[in-house]
Amino acid sequence: MKPNRLTRLLAATALCAGFSAATQASPLTSRLDDFHPNCDIRKLSLTKEQHTEMRIIRDEYKKTLDSAAKKTDRTSRQRRREIVKILSEEPFNHENARNYISGRYLASIDFAVEEMQVQHRIYQLLTPGQRRQWLNACLK
Repeated sequence: MKPNRLTRLLAATALCAGFSAATQASPLTSRLDDFHPNCDIRKLSLTKEQHTEMRIIRDEYKKTLDSAAKKTDRTSRQRRREIVKILSEEPFNHENARNYISGRYLASIDFAVEEMQVQHRIYQLLTPGQRRQWLNACLK
């Protein structure tokens, strides 16, 4: 094998391995990165009622995360079959690939919208002064 061809083959292999690792590392339900995770709300001086509502919001959000994780697990095998089918087709079918990718990212978008809804609920729970503090502390 010529050095140039070997270099191209190694580069392509590395690219595929990197793409594969990136797709495996990023779950179907990607999270919003606009907010600091585990933002400290103790400085907001929440009332007892606000604490109670915040606990309800947090519990509902945890249920949403659990549900999303289960959905991701269920769809993993199906995604693998779809990828193998797309890779096996001759010639490459752009439409099938586009449909696969669109479906995969739509699920992530749906989850991100749900996550933003949680942030909206938190924001609406706060007083105007608390909102300013929360935005300064929690919004990137």
